[in-house]
Amino acid sequence: MSLWHFLLRSLAFHWRMHMAVALGVAAATAVLTGALLVGDSVRGSLRHLALDRLGKIDQVLVTDRFFREKMAADFAKNRTGSQVAPAILFPAVTAERTATEGRRRAAGVMLVGCDDAFWQLGSEKTKPQKTPDRGEIVLNSALAQELEAKVGDQVIIRLPKSDQIPADSALGKKQDRLTSLADLKVIEIIRTESLGRFSLQPMQTSPRNAYVALEEIQSALFVGEEEKEKVNAMLVGGVPYGSTKKRAGKDSLTTWVTPTLADYGLALKRVRRTFKGVDGKETTIFDYYSLSSDRLLVDDQIVKTVWETFPDKARPVFTYLANTIEKVGEQDESKKPIPYSLISAIDPAPGGPLSDREGQPLPPLQDDEIALSSWAADDLQAKIGDIIRLTYFAPETTHGQTIERSVELKLAAIIPVTQPSSRYVGKRPAEFSELPTPANDPDLTPEVRGFTDQETISQADPPFPYDRTKIRKPKDDEYWAYYRTTPKAYVSLKTGQRLWHSRFGQVTSVRIDASVAADQIALENRLLKEFQPHAGQLGFTFLPLRRQSEDASGGTTPFDVLFLLLSMFIIAAALMLVWILFRLGVEQRASEIGTLQALGWPAKKTARVLALEGAIVAAAGGLVGSLLGIGYAWLMITGLRTWWVGAVATPFLELHITALSLFAGYASGVIVCVITIYLSLRALRKVPARSLLAGEVAADLRFEISDLRRKADATSNLKSQISNLKSPSRYRWTVLIAPALVLISLALAVLATQLGGEAQAGAFMGAGAAMLAALLIFIAGRLKAKGSGLSTTGLARTAFRNAGRNVGRSVTTIALMASASFLIVAVSAFQLDPSEEGVGGFDYLAESSEPILADLNSPAARKQLLRQDAKNLEGATILSFRLRSGDDASCRNLYQPHQPRVLGVTTALVDYFNEQDGDRKLVHFKFAASAAKSSEERENPWHLLNTAAAEGQPVNVFLDKNTAMYSLKLYRGIGEEFAFDYGEGPPVKFRVAGLLSNSVLQGGLLIGEADFKQLFPTISGYRSFLIKAPSDPEKVVTFLEDRFGDEGLDTTDAKTKLAELLAVQNTYISTFRSLGALGLLLGTFGLAAVQLRNVFERRKELALLRATGFRRFRLGLVVLLENLLLLVGGIATGASAALVTVLPHMIFGGASV
Repeated sequence: MSLWHFLLRSLAFHWRMHMAVALGVAAATAVLTGALLVGDSVRGSLRHLALDRLGKIDQVLVTDRFFREKMAADFAKNRTGSQVAPAILFPAVTAERTATEGRRRAAGVMLVGCDDAFWQLGSEKTKPQKTPDRGEIVLNSALAQELEAKVGDQVIIRLPKSDQIPADSALGKKQDRLTSLADLKVIEIIRTESLGRFSLQPMQTSPRNAYVALEEIQSALFVGEEEKEKVNAMLVGGVPYGSTKKRAGKDSLTTWVTPTLADYGLALKRVRRTFKGVDGKETTIFDYYSLSSDRLLVDDQIVKTVWETFPDKARPVFTYLANTIEKVGEQDESKKPIPYSLISAIDPAPGGPLSDREGQPLPPLQDDEIALSSWAADDLQAKIGDIIRLTYFAPETTHGQTIERSVELKLAAIIPVTQPSSRYVGKRPAEFSELPTPANDPDLTPEVRGFTDQETISQADPPFPYDRTKIRKPKDDEYWAYYRTTPKAYVSLKTGQRLWHSRFGQVTSVRIDASVAADQIALENRLLKEFQPHAGQLGFTFLPLRRQSEDASGGTTPFDVLFLLLSMFIIAAALMLVWILFRLGVEQRASEIGTLQALGWPAKKTARVLALEGAIVAAAGGLVGSLLGIGYAWLMITGLRTWWVGAVATPFLELHITALSLFAGYASGVIVCVITIYLSLRALRKVPARSLLAGEVAADLRFEISDLRRKADATSNLKSQISNLKSPSRYRWTVLIAPALVLISLALAVLATQLGGEAQAGAFMGAGAAMLAALLIFIAGRLKAKGSGLSTTGLARTAFRNAGRNVGRSVTTIALMASASFLIVAVSAFQLDPSEEGVGGFDYLAESSEPILADLNSPAARKQLLRQDAKNLEGATILSFRLRSGDDASCRNLYQPHQPRVLGVTTALVDYFNEQDGDRKLVHFKFAASAAKSSEERENPWHLLNTAAAEGQPVNVFLDKNTAMYSLKLYRGIGEEFAFDYGEGPPVKFRVAGLLSNSVLQGGLLIGEADFKQLFPTISGYRSFLIKAPSDPEKVVTFLEDRFGDEGLDTTDAKTKLAELLAVQNTYISTFRSLGALGLLLGTFGLAAVQLRNVFERRKELALLRATGFRRFRLGLVVLLENLLLLVGGIATGASAALVTVLPHMIFGGASV
């Protein structure tokens, strides 16, 4: 008979035993396979959700300014095979529906202005039956549900105006910054699928989207016909995106766009002044091209590129507004200062304004010097050497409030200007009867709507505080009529940039000598050619949304590993079953194995044959387990969609089955089980054949003793070796270990009361584990003593002594049950509840769609903004954050963040945590760690964000520790550096300076306001808020939501938000409990198998007792008591040890069991 024939016959003959083993293998393989499939399902569902929202879109160009709609058509023409859709995207607007039953408002709505080209990039299933026309709107189901809107309802959309000057600039608008799309009729509600859930960031929650006609938004934002054909986004499909280098992949399409200077927000104007004398000869006073920006300040990269292109022919100019110009020491009190005058910072150059009447450049001005025009000098009666005082607004506002500053400079020169012979009339310039000078140049000043475009200065309506009482009529109006925006004073460029530079820039225009190009078109083409390599830096950056989505769908949490860990007790119980069942089957075949060895088979060969037999059984059981694994994965996915939905935020998961995971689960399950079977056979080699023939598989003590007698030397300490076998003294060390472990447990429990958060929970966990080990050692000692000293008699004593027959087996069984029950209960030490420290003592969080400029924490600002309604905020604390929107990096977002949201922490928040809350100590956010060194920083770590980073140095950042570890994969703690590319320059480097502990601020990067303004200069105002109202917080937030409804202010209860964030960890704990209980149940079957093995080994003993008169019922009761002793003893031991863990933590740490 061949070996394989023997194996097949053996498998068939012992099929019952092998069936039981195969089921154990199937259980282990099912869990392993299921866990891998859960990971596949999470990643697959994330990938499907991320790509589904894009339709056919591969990349998208989104700029912070508007460009020609025609540029999209040019792109499609240049890049054949691509689909392009121009659009206007506003990622966060406010939608409102007013009805008889009340008003419904939704903030943070994605508004898409599009035409049919947009819908061609999506699925036909979600494409609206009719593309919206003017006055119509399409909603996705998520937004319609929040607004409770239906087809035919009227909806209002509030969105920001197209102002290009930042609101934080002294010359930017502070009010009337929103416009509305009113009375839009809902013509269709589409499913939140495909482009119905379009968003720029992948998210598992459903975005709320509104879609209107492109012309609808263009008409609301722009006035001129040319401006009406502008967009701020271009969606591209049918293009490659698979670059391994992220930045290269992102910018790969930039070379195909063809922006004009207007698309860059630039204007090129030829400025030429000539004068024809009485002799008819024409004299050129100046001739240059002026390059300016619609944002008032020219981007630094533009200035640098122009300078590098025309190093000797380009001159930067920085013109600013002085509120007053006056001579220091003026004795005549009735003489008023010159109001609202323009001052240009420029260095001397041929043909420049800093020239004498013959056009020769004057000596350069020093840092403390100023030059006045002859008109201003005459008005002030100033002479060389006088001290001139300038007052001006700081170039950046603080909470929307302008700050006036002053500087005193020495008059170093008086620049001649010629009085025009006629006034300006509309756009017709003034005329000269005498030779003008190079300083007669109003084009040194860029356009500021409401100021430079007015007919008289007294009629101006600028976006900054303007005191008309300062106007000296008719003198100042006459100057305006004759000179318009001609500067009245000059300083050096260095001085001007020192006084008036801001994060928005430090040059208002660039003068380019007319000689550099044949005409304006030639110069424009040259500039565009030079700007093209920097188009990405200038805002024309393509985002590879599809590739980013695929990268992000890898997720922040490896759910396959997570569910393997959560299912570890099921796997352990299944392997124990395999061990016990296979070993039991082998013991039942002891005489068969002994016969084979007696016939000449070596012990190793019989063990290999049995192992091979077990491998075949494992392979068969693994196949069944792989199929069961699909069911297990389905059950886990169902759990994540229902009972454990807190771990994934929304029930979006679908089962995904991959061949790789099925094979990996099958292979790993079979391999682990084969190793388990092999290990269970190791002891078989030591059993003599005569014992096997007698049906005994345990090499008992007498055989070990006889073996020692044969092998030991006659002069050796034979008695000592035999004594070591017979005596339990080798276990006496346990007498010392158990009390030591009890002391360690008590010490850790005491230490835990001084700790907090997870450190406290970890200490309590260690205390419980030490107590568990001590109890197990104590139980092992009692079992070895065979129950001596017990007062119990009868069946209970007999059961206890029988449990001590095989101490190792009994202790292992108790330990398995005890460990399972201990971990299931003790893991509650990590259950987290919202705390005051988690919310920093605040009641509500708030976030707005549009920035709020006012300081809502200042009583003066409240009174100025809200007037009598300011009383509604009395006693309330409202701390503001700047916000750069981006990916949510909290543990509720399963996608890997590419550009996490950034919060700018104001000095007001730092100062707030320096104060005391009356007689009570102020509640602080709890820090897990910080880089604090000084006592001030240790007392208030927020001071670490007060100092701005030096150029080229990493920016200090605070993170919640969960954001750091799970979302950003930062494990080294304080001092670790990392970087993100926000597409607004080089990648931003950060350094971890503080880790918050389970805070409501989870999900973003917190940096100082000074660093924020440097990194994101175009972002103005504040959009995130912390609110504390000791008396009536609900009244306060209701007022705020109503008053700032147009800005889309939305509030959330702080503890509710924190509970949602903590729900992820708490859900994992709940999952562990559920799966642990399932493992405990499977372990109970293992206990039954162990006891079956015990009964099998004692069958002769039980038969003898039966023959001597013991009833079957009595013997069964003894066996049952043994089982109950091990089962109840294990659970009770684990629960007792867990009590050490959970009970103190319930007192000090808020655990819930």
